[in-house]
Amino acid sequence: MAGQGKQTSAERRKERQAAARAEAAKKRRKQRIQVLGGGGALVAVVAIVAIVVSLVHNGGSNKKDNPNAVPSPAPTADQSGVPAGQFRCIYEDSPNPVAAGAKNVGKPPELAENATPQYATMATNHGTVEIELDAKAAPCAVNSFTFLASKGYFDNTTCHRLLDSSSDALTYAVLQCGDPTGTGRGGPGYKFADEALTGARYAKGVIAMANAGPNTNGSQFFMMFKDSSFDPSYTPFGKILSGVEVIEKIAKGGLELNPETQQNDVPKTKTTITKVTISSTPPKGIASSTAKPTSTPSSTAKPTPSSTAKPTPSSSAKPKS
Repeated sequence: MAGQGKQTSAERRKERQAAARAEAAKKRRKQRIQVLGGGGALVAVVAIVAIVVSLVHNGGSNKKDNPNAVPSPAPTADQSGVPAGQFRCIYEDSPNPVAAGAKNVGKPPELAENATPQYATMATNHGTVEIELDAKAAPCAVNSFTFLASKGYFDNTTCHRLLDSSSDALTYAVLQCGDPTGTGRGGPGYKFADEALTGARYAKGVIAMANAGPNTNGSQFFMMFKDSSFDPSYTPFGKILSGVEVIEKIAKGGLELNPETQQNDVPKTKTTITKVTISSTPPKGIASSTAKPTSTPSSTAKPTPSSTAKPTPSSSAKPKS
């Protein structure tokens, strides 16, 4: 039985070839992870979530920046004695001071209208966006937005962040605005609680509050120009009636590097909100929205797309509230 148990030269050659193929495959997988995870032109779920974490953020250091950070508890307003058609809101001082260059216009009135329709006309250097505000579902967010608009808070401010990323069934496509400093760090000096999160959906045209964690809403907001796969963590407070194409045009201009965060999340097409005006009547020639609601009862809510898509509102871009 001479030679039994010994490999022939052909067998050794096949074994070496198999080992070489395995090593090459390993290198390809490693390279793919590095390219996709690095936030380059190709996008993976990991990269998308990392960018979303940075994008949808409205102030406050995150746990990475501040390991002792804890979610803000939701303040509860006493609604006793509040007239019909109104809702009492609590606007607390933000733990972070108003960033340099931000506008300090005070706090909104505590009584918010939640029955009277509200509409916002947002004029930009690329066109006009008409928005229907949902005061019934998110009275405190709408009250804050209309108050800031009435004080000229949003006038001549830039939209500082853009996300347009897709992978498999996950999509994040938003333009973020509302910071007078243009850095993503600015806010109005106050915060307020989340609203309308049960069954919240972020369909194309929805406008929602950016935040730095639960109950840290301020002035920054973001507008969806595609259906987006966010978890229900951001207060939806309105729908775009017309002008989504304005945001789509901005998105087509692409992204450039944010030198502070080292992420490609700055719109190349520089965008300025020149003025926001509020009205209780729909824009002329535009009917009130009949689109799907921004939130639905939890019993009918569709499941979140994926457990990997949990964009917690934290960022290396530091505070923004």
